[in-house]
Amino acid sequence: SGQDDFRGLCEAVGVAKMYYDVFLGGQDRYRNLKNGKLQVVGNEQQGKLVLFDNGHKTGLSKSYTYYYDKLDYVHAYIEFEEGIKEEDLDTDLLDALADFVYTITSRRNMRLMLDFSEVTDAQTGIPNMIFVIRKYSRLTARIPADNYVVLRINIKNFRFINETAGAHAGDEAISKYAAKLLGFIEEDEGVCRMGGDNFCMFVKKDNLDSMLSKLESVSLTDFSSAPGVAFDVAAWVGVSGANASSEMPFGARLEEASLGCELAKTRLKKNVVFFDHHLSELGAEGRETVGAFRPAVANHEFQPFFQAKVDMRTGLLVGFEALCRWIRGGQLIFPDKFIPVLEKEGLIPELDMAILNETCIAVKKWLEMGLRPPRISVNFSKKNLFIPEIEEKILKTVIDNGLEPSHIEIEITETSKESDYERLIDFVNKLKDMGFHISVDDFGTGYSSISLIHNIDADVIKIDKCFVDKLPGDKKSTVLIESVVSIVDRLNMSTIAEGVETKEQGEALLALGCHLAQGYYYSKPVNFEAATALIENPPFEPIG
Repeated sequence: SGQDDFRGLCEAVGVAKMYYDVFLGGQDRYRNLKNGKLQVVGNEQQGKLVLFDNGHKTGLSKSYTYYYDKLDYVHAYIEFEEGIKEEDLDTDLLDALADFVYTITSRRNMRLMLDFSEVTDAQTGIPNMIFVIRKYSRLTARIPADNYVVLRINIKNFRFINETAGAHAGDEAISKYAAKLLGFIEEDEGVCRMGGDNFCMFVKKDNLDSMLSKLESVSLTDFSSAPGVAFDVAAWVGVSGANASSEMPFGARLEEASLGCELAKTRLKKNVVFFDHHLSELGAEGRETVGAFRPAVANHEFQPFFQAKVDMRTGLLVGFEALCRWIRGGQLIFPDKFIPVLEKEGLIPELDMAILNETCIAVKKWLEMGLRPPRISVNFSKKNLFIPEIEEKILKTVIDNGLEPSHIEIEITETSKESDYERLIDFVNKLKDMGFHISVDDFGTGYSSISLIHNIDADVIKIDKCFVDKLPGDKKSTVLIESVVSIVDRLNMSTIAEGVETKEQGEALLALGCHLAQGYYYSKPVNFEAATALIENPPFEPIG
């Protein structure tokens, strides 16, 4: 559509300019982010859609109001050639002209907006998957597909933006990031949003290194909902087709890139992962892990291995921490092989309950053997916080195994998410009321550490390994540990240092007032039989 569409009608009745309001559900709702133009009939000028303008001087002006749901919706305007007077006008004809033009234009715009919506992500305004698949097919019909690589992109730690600046800033950040990605690609490349903080693109192989460099850090600024805030955003990236030719359809290549991105984030912890057959095997292992999980729980394949907690002053065994291991087909599988997969599938709460149950079974066996096992701590992930009646389920598991809550210590990790903080406090206080001991793991690495020990009645605070690693000799770690020990002691709680690996670290901790330790200096996590031997005859010596 253009000026000539209405020229004959307009000039026949002395119209020099005809236009109407822009009201399309938001300023950028139907705007092409590449060229800035609205995807509708007419030229945008100062908030109006101009349908005809012959550039002549105008005088008399008429306006027409159209309604939607009984509200003023849009206004059409007609300006006449200079010199035309009111008495010169055929009002009925002009009314009909205005209605005709509005109807035709509205129908055209509806079609254009529907077409645009079909291939555009509503929130960000960049293309969606439909558009990218079509564009890829069109381009690879004349350009060899192995000239392109396909990328799957997931923003790192996106929730930090929501937590720091609020949900509105998070929405803005997604749109700003999307616009940056759109600006990175060339005309014969494509990008789209897949939903949430996930994007995909295809780019020429020659441009891959440059694109990966750009994705290392994308600067987001000028937030209307959070003035003065800025973020440098990194991403996990999976790449398909970088090292070999491929005539696979786009969907298959995206699956490869998605697997690379997923493994980059969950298991390999690499910013960029290039798909190969080894990754395919890892992906198959992940699917196998998920499929085997519940049968493995039923068959008691997930077992606690017990790591000793020792009083460094006396060498006495004062506790164990139950750490998960998977015994499958007689082979020991360490957590780094299955925990990331189970986390992704939301199965960690079930695993935590399974390890609690297996720990209770072990404690019951020790009691039946006439032994007096120390209190055993069992980890519970923050994923459990919003499981309905989780506290009652924990208590029932302990009671059903013939134990009392005093036999078990529930070990929780500080949350780094402010919105979970109140729920964490409620969770801890309910368990304390039931008679459980509580330890706070990784203290000092989460959200509002001092506030947490002020608001919950914990029994033990665990000093994180990252502080212990720097002992002896690191002034900051020394001051921080000494301060924590002093505060915790005055609040009638205990401290225990995790990750103690050397006698020198133990001596430094004792000098700072921390008497309890856990780590390889005393014992690695051991199975039930080895833990039984430690209970019967603890081999530990005092440090001093």
